Amino acid sequence: MNCKKYRACLVGVLAAALICGALLYMKYGREGEKPVDGVLVERNFSWEAGTAA
Repeated sequence: MNCKKYRACLVGVLAAALICGALLYMKYGREGEKPVDGVLVERNFSWEAGTAA
């Protein structure tokens, strides 16, 4: 494999890893974060009414 093919393959693998990492962060990384001021939070109406869901 010559230098250009090797470089193209390496850049492709790095780009795929970067995209997969970003998608995994968007799916799992934000689930554990606590909401801060100015962030809209979904309300659980059954909890507010006093009934267990």
